[in-house]
Parts: sequence; C-alpha cells; structure tokens
Amino acid sequence: MPVANLHVLTGHPRENLKSWIRETSHALSEILAAPMDRLEVWVTEIDPDLWGICGDPASEVLAHTPRREAEMPFIRMILMEGRTVEQLHRVIAELTAITARLMDVDAERIRVHIEHAHPDRWGIGGVPASIRRAAELAARRENG
Repeated sequence: MPVANLHVLTGHPRENLKSWIRETSHALSEILAAPMDRLEVWVTEIDPDLWGICGDPASEVLAHTPRREAEMPFIRMILMEGRTVEQLHRVIAELTAITARLMDVDAERIRVHIEHAHPDRWGIGGVPASIRRAAELAARRENG
C-alpha cells in the first residue's frame, strides 16, 4: 500500500529519476516489509518558473545559486497505520540519503512527509482496506 510522490524541479537526468524510483521502492520494501507489488512510487517534476524558493521563482534563484544549494526535493508518502516509529525514522533517513545522492542536492534541503491512512479510509478497488485486506493486516500486526 505504501505510496510515495517524489517532487523535484525539472532538469535532472532521466536515468537519475528512474534510479530514484527504483532505489526508493527497494528501500520502502525492505524497511517496511512491504511487497514490491503493493508499492507505488512516482516522480513529479515541477517547472522552475512555478516553484518558489525564498519568495522568488526557482528559475530566477537558480540563475545565481547552485541547484544543489537551492532546490528542496519534497517526498510525500502515505502509509497504512501501524508502522513503528523506528521504521518511519529509517524511511526518512534512507530516502533522504538516496535523494541527496541521486539528485545531487544538500541533504539539509530535503523534506520528507509521511501521512498515515486508516484502513477504513483507504480504498482498494472501491472497498475499504479494512475489509479487503483484513486478514493480511492482522498477520502484519502479529508479526510486528
């Protein structure tokens, strides 16, 4: 169920963006013990004219500031409730490291936001996850 939307300014090499998807997916699968077929990870590239940095369009800021010092990649995730604090902290640290390396940006500029979805408020094929995946969720809770 984990989903992650990776937001970044346009202009990064396509291969880096594809690696970002792959490495993020593998990290989430490993840290959260989530099957790969349940993960969705996508990149949203933002036009630098439409992303504000310190009150100015990024396109203007980047004219005088190196990208790695100005850009602020933003990772927004939704996870089903029940993950441990340790798992959440590991996800934040690992996705920050992956992003810093592949996007060549200062790790201090990277933001990660994790939202929790209650199984009654997450639908899969028109059915709440609490119903559709009741047995699977119970097994995950038992295995910690």
